[in-house]
This record gives sequence, C-alpha cells and structure tokens, in this order.
Amino acid sequence: MLAGIILASWLAILWIYFLWSRRRFYRAAWELRGPVGWPFIGMGLQMMNPQTFLQYMDGLSHKYKSPFISWMGTKCFLYVNDPLTVEQIFNSSHCTNKGDFYRFMSSAIGDGLFTSSSPRWQKHRRLINPAFGRQILCNFLPIFNAESEVLLKKLGVEGVQQNKSLEIYVILKKIVLEAACQTTMGKKMNFQHDGSMAIFEAYSGITEVCVKRMLSPWLYPELIYRCSRLFDRQQKVVGVLFGFVEQLLQPAVSVVGVEDYDANKQLEQQAEQQQQQQQQQRSKSKSIFIEQVREHVERGQQLSWQDVRDEANVIIAATFETTSTALYFTILCLAMHPEYQDKLYEELCAELPEDGDIAMEQLERLSYTEMVINESMRLFAPVPMVLRQAGQDLQLRRDDGDYVIPAGTQIGIDIYNMQRDERVWGPLARSYNPDAHFGPDATPRHAFAFVPFTKGLRMCIGYRYALMLMKLLLAKIFRRYRIHTEAQLDQLLVKGNISLKLKEYPLCRVERR
Repeated sequence: MLAGIILASWLAILWIYFLWSRRRFYRAAWELRGPVGWPFIGMGLQMMNPQTFLQYMDGLSHKYKSPFISWMGTKCFLYVNDPLTVEQIFNSSHCTNKGDFYRFMSSAIGDGLFTSSSPRWQKHRRLINPAFGRQILCNFLPIFNAESEVLLKKLGVEGVQQNKSLEIYVILKKIVLEAACQTTMGKKMNFQHDGSMAIFEAYSGITEVCVKRMLSPWLYPELIYRCSRLFDRQQKVVGVLFGFVEQLLQPAVSVVGVEDYDANKQLEQQAEQQQQQQQQQRSKSKSIFIEQVREHVERGQQLSWQDVRDEANVIIAATFETTSTALYFTILCLAMHPEYQDKLYEELCAELPEDGDIAMEQLERLSYTEMVINESMRLFAPVPMVLRQAGQDLQLRRDDGDYVIPAGTQIGIDIYNMQRDERVWGPLARSYNPDAHFGPDATPRHAFAFVPFTKGLRMCIGYRYALMLMKLLLAKIFRRYRIHTEAQLDQLLVKGNISLKLKEYPLCRVERR
C-alpha cells in the first residue's frame, strides 16, 4: 500500500513537472486558439488520412483565425495560411530549420538540403549553390531540348498514331527524371526504353510512407515504428532508391571515395579504363552537381561521400517529384481549359519556329507560358505544405496584436489552401484563370501570397531549374499538339503528400496541330 502511494506520488510529481515545463506552449495555445485534440496524440486521428488532410485543414482555417495553435502528438503545432505570417516566418533567421517531422524523411533517404538543419544546411547550401546558377542552367538547354524531342515522339506515337488515351503523368515523370539524372549526375538512363517502374514506384512509396508517419503520432517513437508494417514498406522502397543512387554515383565513388567506399577490384579496373573518357566529360560538364561535389571531396572541403550520397538522393527526388508534378498539373489545367491553351499556342507561334531547339533568349520571351505555369502552381501547389521549427522565441504580428511563439514550436505553412483562399485571391480563387491572377491587369496581391517554391532565407535552390525545364517542355508540347481531357476541375481529388498527388489521374487525348 505504501509503495503504491509513493509510486503514485512520484508519477504525479513527474506529470506536474512535464506540464510546468511546457507552460509557455500552453500559454501560446490559449492566445492563438485552435482545435485542442486528444491527449498524447493531438489531432492525429482527424489528420491521419492523406486523402482528406488538406480538405480538413481548409475547414479549420475558416473556423479558426490564422495563425492558430493545435497539437500533433505532444508537439505544439502552429498552423499558418495567411501571407502576412508566412512572410514573417520565411524571412526569420529563427525559422530556417525544417520541422521535427522531416527527420522521418532524413532517416529514410538521407539528410540532404531538403531536410537538413543549420549549420549543416548552411554549409551544404553554400557548397552546392553554384551548381544551380543561371549560367550553369544555360548549359543544360541541349539536354532539355533533346529530352523534349523524346517526349514529343512518345506523344506522337502513342497519342496520335495509336490513338490512345494517355496517362501523361507517367510519361512526364520518365522525361523529368531522365533530365535530372543527366543534369545533376551526368548520366543518361534511358527510362523511356526500359522497365524502370520500380524506381518511380519507390519514389512515390517513400513520400507516402513518410507522410503517413508524420500524420500518425503513435508511430513517432522509433521502437514502435520499427515494429509496424509501414517500416517494412519503407525498407523495401529505400533499398530500391539507394541502389539507384549508387548506380548513378558509381563512377564518381569508385575513383574518388576510397576512404568511405570499399570498391572492389573490378570496379577499379573499369574506372581506370573509363578515366580518360570521364576527364573529357568533366571538362564539358565540370559545373554539374556531381562534378562540383567531387571537387569539394577531393579538396577536403567539409564533404564526405556519405554527404554526397545523401544530397544526391534528395536532389534527384526533389527535382523529379516537384517538377513533374507542377508540369503535369499545368498540362492538365490547359487540357481542361482550351481557351487558355489557344492563347498559349498564339504566343508560341509568334515566338518559336515549328521545329528546332529553343534558346534561352526565346524562353525568356514566353511571358504567357510563364503565366499559365504560375496559375497551375497557384491552384495546385507542387509542395502543398512545408514545415519549419522555431529555433528561438519568435514574435509574430497579427491584426489583433503581437504574440510570442516559443522556441521548439512546429510550424506548418499550408501553401495549398492559402493559394486557393478567396480571402487572399478573390472570388476566382478556385478557378483556373491566368489572366485574372497573373495578367498585366491582375489585382495586386501580397508578395507572399504565391510561394510555390517558398521564399525568403530558405527558398528552393532549384526553382530556376524547374521553371526553365517546365517552360521548355510546355512550349514544345503545345507548339505541336493539342491536348484534351473530359475531366473537370471540381472533380479532381487531391491527396496531401510531400508533393501534391491526385487520387485518380484522368486520361488525356493528344492530336496533332
């Protein structure tokens, strides 16, 4: 009896201490009131389904004034979907670190630029940033043009000659991943001509696994997670992705990474035979990601080959996922709105020849092409939500006063719903209308109302790359073909993921102009 009383007393003391240590979170939650949730799991039950997550958060954003605080597990979670608060967070030096939940992704595919925190992120960003400079991107145009011809041929054979209804997203993913492998790793993979679906399924699978864990607080403890079926699935897809990235890195690692990588004799012999060819290739492509990080490793500039593997994995995944997603939604929106497709065609006819490569000067003149891309990224944000963490106490301004956000608070920026909010974008917010939202007579918006690649101190390193590739492929496609679909905008069902997904991908028909 006495032992039970003592145990209960200690448990009560520990519980009181736990609550007292979190008193600043509770104060912030009282001032910025949102849904309370359940003990220990917070809003986990309501948010656990990726297929309804974004719609659920949209409902909360109309019920509670943004920003508001809720709970994910025992984590204090600040929800944001208004441009004023988004600007303060993206520009704050205290909010450059990604949220705690990204550790689930870094533990799966490596701690690259997308997931890492300072000072690692700052160091790697400084070293990798030159690989995405404007002049370097100009050198990628021959690759982009060559891959666009592969895409046009694919659409012509399957869509026009064979008269098939196409799931264009699958075709686009292969083209974008091929371009990403060539421009970052210097290696041609020929995805259009082999059975490489396992790689695409693995990329899709790893993002689904990570998001499912993020939305399931009971899977946060590592011990519990490793006993789950979700962990078994993660191990399978990670094995496929790591094998793929090792294949891309093979020549580079076998030549340079003797300290970290136990290369066998056969690979060393192959490397010696290919050395002359590689040196010639380096002189032509010395500015691409793999060649720049190779130099950093050789010079001992704070990069190991494990860092290179992590960054390669994340850069390939991020480039492929977000760019193919944004490009697909642009094509789909134009297929659903032929009037804007015709306006785009008029610009392309005025600025581009019917055939031939596209130069940078021509791309820069395609203003309406950029408008239709921006409008699709507004309506279908490629990355629907990003997570940050308050590294120190953060003071936020709201129209009803100033509030202190305690250090350690997890911050969710709901880009998807903010860019569709009538309170921000007006009555046409949920319709596709490039002229109304990005045309010369469009109503001025807050500078942070449109942030498909985020903004501020941690803006996406590859946004110029993505825009250039999308503009070129879009120009090539619609200069030659007209695309139709029976799908309607209000019928599309989106899923919350690291990159935006659809529950079902509508088929499209292609005809020659």
